[in-house]
Amino acid sequence: MAEAKKGVARIAVPPRKQANAEDLERKDAAQGEQLLAGTESHGVHMLMSNGVQTKRDPWTVPLIGLLLAFSVISLIVQLLIAFS
Repeated sequence: MAEAKKGVARIAVPPRKQANAEDLERKDAAQGEQLLAGTESHGVHMLMSNGVQTKRDPWTVPLIGLLLAFSVISLIVQLLIAFS
């Protein structure tokens, strides 16, 4: 007999702690002083981890998709007219 399938493993991840703007300014100032003091490179991951997440407009992707669709349709119509 075949073995019973196991369920999907779920790992509990604690929510990310959001930092205040004042804390970020202090942290940036402290990091600037540290970078001037030491020439040690922290790498891309350290730089990317301090990024501030911004809210994106939910209409951006659908509108760009519509623009691309109409552009492709327009190109096809122009080619049909040119080669007919």
